[in-house]
Amino acid sequence: MAGSGSSNYSPQMKLRSRQIQKQTQSQKMSQKQIMSLSLLAMSSQDLREAAYEETLKNPALEIASDSFESGAERASERYRFSDNTRISSVSYSGQQASDNFQEALEAASDDRESLQDNLRHQFLSERHSAAEESLGVKLIGNLDSNGFHILAPESLIDEKSGEDAKTLEKCLSDIQRLDPVGTCVKNVTESLFVQAKIRGDAPKAALFILDGHFDFLNPPVAEKILKKISSYFKERDSLIFAGEKEKSDLEKLKKSPFTLHDVEEALAFIRTLDPRPARNFSSSVVNYVSPDVYVEKIPLLPDDDNPNVIPYSENVGFLVRPAKEDSLRLAVARDFKNLADDRSRVRVSTEESEKKRAEHKFAADSVRKAEEFIESVKFRESTVLRAAVEIVNEQTEFFAKGPRFLKPLRQKDLAEKLELSESTISRAATGKYLQCEWGLFNLGYFFTNAVQTSAANPLSSKESVKEEIRLILQAQKPGEKTLSDQKISDLLAQKGIKVARRTVAKYRGELNIDSSYGR
Repeated sequence: MAGSGSSNYSPQMKLRSRQIQKQTQSQKMSQKQIMSLSLLAMSSQDLREAAYEETLKNPALEIASDSFESGAERASERYRFSDNTRISSVSYSGQQASDNFQEALEAASDDRESLQDNLRHQFLSERHSAAEESLGVKLIGNLDSNGFHILAPESLIDEKSGEDAKTLEKCLSDIQRLDPVGTCVKNVTESLFVQAKIRGDAPKAALFILDGHFDFLNPPVAEKILKKISSYFKERDSLIFAGEKEKSDLEKLKKSPFTLHDVEEALAFIRTLDPRPARNFSSSVVNYVSPDVYVEKIPLLPDDDNPNVIPYSENVGFLVRPAKEDSLRLAVARDFKNLADDRSRVRVSTEESEKKRAEHKFAADSVRKAEEFIESVKFRESTVLRAAVEIVNEQTEFFAKGPRFLKPLRQKDLAEKLELSESTISRAATGKYLQCEWGLFNLGYFFTNAVQTSAANPLSSKESVKEEIRLILQAQKPGEKTLSDQKISDLLAQKGIKVARRTVAKYRGELNIDSSYGR
């Protein structure tokens, strides 16, 4: 027996120490990288405003030229370093330019709050994680004036910031519940379905119709809707390969089918929903939308090695060039640059010499920040141009022949070709515009999903199919019988594009074209 002073451990016990080596990789972005990505996501107008704000914070950064000011002179500013007092000298033309610019910024067609400002204020008032807050703000900024997504929400996810599919689902749900209810959705149909679910008192028939069967409302006659619903379940019930759960659900519905009263009740409920919940918010604030890049058809020279020229045929190519006339040129103030570059040494420490040392440090820091801002702007310009060049390279048929020839293209594919992250491509496309002979297009327009059509024409882009639908309806002569969605589907099939009637109805709705009943 061990004594009171003996060890608690048995001599036979062996203490084994195990060394565990764990390797983790983490990357922290510098302030410069954060600024570069922030500026990349801005539109031209937002970038201009950010640049002017930066000149107010940093006296070493100045606007060398800005066509937005109609060529007027910028007020010159000088800095008296010794007592840290700013002295301004403004000419009459400079003052006039400043007034013109201020008026342009303040001009708006109405004073209502914008949808984005309203949603952002509500969203940030609630408690969210850092990842949710970051993604939520991006989702709100990605909405058009109707409250619908501009780019696919999935493309906004930045995994490096801790954002994932679960975060996206949470943010979408939170924003959709904000006032007005039913924004942050794909289209009108999804908005109505979201509103119905959130209200909580929706009839089952209404939820069924809004959940992928919106075309049953064409025309909005209860008897005809009930007939379509009955045909739908009869067709589904005849499916050989239906799963067990699906069969079970069908059996339940067969035992308790919707009645005419159910459909009438559903119609009455759907009429209480708002198809345009963002209608009461400002959508007419003056936005100066101008192209970031131009695409021009040019004769192709044999020895042309310009990387921004995309060959199409032996004699024709497309030149992609940045928009220079609307560009903002920044520069480092000469006084600050000279002081920062002054390498004269202070040998004796006096009050005057310490003041000079502080001035030199202040100037050097200001110049460094100004140069970083200018480099970030240049990074934005070069990235947008690179993305545009690759888009033209992938979509040459579109630029040669028009929107009908837009082919499927994913942001992921472009990111791999340019060796950039998908989130960087998403930022580069947001709020940037391309001008070509077919019109002015958001860069996001060129990223479109593939639509399976037929064996002869296996893949078409969603936008090209929509364009075919638009052209078919446009070709109708006055007085001719209005084409139904099924007839449009048949005409598309004749062109080698096989899409279902319901798909035609969906795309027609996205084109804001009424059904045959309303046309």
